[in-house]
Amino acid sequence: MGWLATALAVLFVVGGCDDVERTTVSAATTSEPAATTSPTAPDLPEQDLGAACVTPEPTPKDREMAVVAVVDGDTIKVDDDGTVITVRVIGLDTPETKDPRTDVQCYGPQASARAHRLLDGVFVRLESDPRQDLKDKYGRTLAYVWLPDGQLFEEQMIAGGYGQECTYDTPYKYQARFRAAERHAKAARAGLWKACEQSAERTPKPVPKPTPNPAPELDPRFRTCAEANDAGYGPYIRGVDPEYDWYRDADAVICGPDGTAEHLTCALAYVDMYL
Repeated sequence: MGWLATALAVLFVVGGCDDVERTTVSAATTSEPAATTSPTAPDLPEQDLGAACVTPEPTPKDREMAVVAVVDGDTIKVDDDGTVITVRVIGLDTPETKDPRTDVQCYGPQASARAHRLLDGVFVRLESDPRQDLKDKYGRTLAYVWLPDGQLFEEQMIAGGYGQECTYDTPYKYQARFRAAERHAKAARAGLWKACEQSAERTPKPVPKPTPNPAPELDPRFRTCAEANDAGYGPYIRGVDPEYDWYRDADAVICGPDGTAEHLTCALAYVDMYL
């Protein structure tokens, strides 16, 4: 009977764990009657039976956090036990509305409004992905966002055509689900898949800028007007020839056809002659 006493002692210690209790009772009730001489109790391996009854620590997904702000369709702020953290959701990219480097993109306001309807005033659960970084290059926490009804926020946005599936560097946990949601949204022409397609059709194609005419070649520059005329260049007309400014002085004289400096009044005659 020594071994039976040992089994009952174990039952007493782990009485709070139902699974262990059922296993112990079953072993005691199904054994054969004890012999007249008590057999030696077998050596039982040591087990940490109490560990099986310890409640596990909550994971990030199991902790509810209040949404305190919706930045745009794919970025939110949550209250993490008194600390506000910015969350960039994984696997979703929505049109920009707040990026100072670009204009508000097609369907961006609608995507932001949808995010507000889903997230304003609710508690969400975050889930990290071991295949992704904990934070992006801007210091935002990367996570999936679970809504109170058990739906993934990212999947709801993609399925409604409010954003696109986005893989940055490596595949992520829910990639297949998000891509399936995107295929259905495209097939149904939901949200941006219809609105932005029409917007693109209305946008005129950019007109190529004309190639500017090459700058005119200038005559060689001489020290004086006379040298220019002797070399076969001139006369130069104000507003017509760039070389005009080379040979006029502060009184606005020009280089005349005979190599002498003529006053500005003479330029009018040259204008009439060449125009």
